[in-house]
Amino acid sequence: MSGMTAVESTPVTRDAQWQELRATAQELAEKFSARSEQNYDRGEFVADNIRDLIESGITAVNVPEEMGGFEATLEENTLLLRIIAGGCGSTAFTLAIHAVLTGSMRSDLSAAVRERMFSAVRDGAFIVGPFTDEGSGGNWVRPSTVARREGDGFVLDGLKHFATGFDAATHLVVTAGLDDAHLEPPFNLAAFFVEKPEQGVEVTAPWSGFALPMTGSHSIALTSLHVSADDSVFPDGLTPLFVMARQQWGHYCFAAVFLGLAHRAYELAVERTRGRSTTAVADLAKLPGIQFAVARMRSSLATMDALLTEYATRHVDAGDDLPAFVADTCIPKYFITNEAEHVVATAFEVIGGSGIREGSRIGQIWRDVKAGPLLPFTNDLAREYIGKAALGISPVETPRWV
Repeated sequence: MSGMTAVESTPVTRDAQWQELRATAQELAEKFSARSEQNYDRGEFVADNIRDLIESGITAVNVPEEMGGFEATLEENTLLLRIIAGGCGSTAFTLAIHAVLTGSMRSDLSAAVRERMFSAVRDGAFIVGPFTDEGSGGNWVRPSTVARREGDGFVLDGLKHFATGFDAATHLVVTAGLDDAHLEPPFNLAAFFVEKPEQGVEVTAPWSGFALPMTGSHSIALTSLHVSADDSVFPDGLTPLFVMARQQWGHYCFAAVFLGLAHRAYELAVERTRGRSTTAVADLAKLPGIQFAVARMRSSLATMDALLTEYATRHVDAGDDLPAFVADTCIPKYFITNEAEHVVATAFEVIGGSGIREGSRIGQIWRDVKAGPLLPFTNDLAREYIGKAALGISPVETPRWV
């Protein structure tokens, strides 16, 4: 049209998008911290926080680029989780489950399931995965939940624990063991991607926990839950191999949550120490014990940061030796979840008695960080895998002990 000049829009670069995502995560972390003061001890699920994460686009960062998404790397996922954990450990851990599922399965899904999953996530879906079964615990590749073939689909029955984020979920990734006679455990493992069912799933024990109390990690019963054959995520017999080849997502994302908690504990210790006096000394920061404790925490955090960055950028592909790769992924998870406990305990000592008060942020962090070493792979299993791999012994060799 005459008299008008066309204005060309400048495309937003990926780097600019990433900086905006990090800034948004920091803003949300501050909001989540304020909310946790009211909700932590009541154990109220972080539904408002999840809605904020969805609206911000953070839950959609793993949507593939060809589907219009950001396609975040594993390292970028861990960085966002560290930031969110500084505000609320329960929210970060709940988000971590969603991040693991949407990030780890990006390249392995069938075309139909991939399109359905990431179209839903792009439009605001929140995915959770209740994997911990009655009787088999965190041994996800040997579930006690059973999948029986019926018609053109399956019927699932079992009891799942720690269904983290179930209240906010729109979709589930559910694991079960196929009852096919020709598939021996763990190769009978199957996984299904389904919309959150209205029937066939019931909360049997609402979550109440010492640590991460706002995750809504309920126990749920699957009773004659019908799923379609088209909901199957991986080919029969191959699911455990795909799970092992993506173990890095779980180990690194979980480690990121507890590293984020340790960072916040350190910040609180420094904030509370500067300019603080007691009846014994005018400035606590001038005490050598305080200085040494702060130095110890800072050095530990720097080591953990470097370790997680190294593994999240250079140890992300399984390669030819899958058991050795799984053992390798255990290293940052094992070291960080245990070292984070030491940092938080030191920060608690620096802050002192005020940390014991109900509702104190350091008290919340101290409770939350205790969950880290208990998550799969637990300390004993991680040490076994790491030690056997270092000694040239296959961690899946049977018998395991001689």
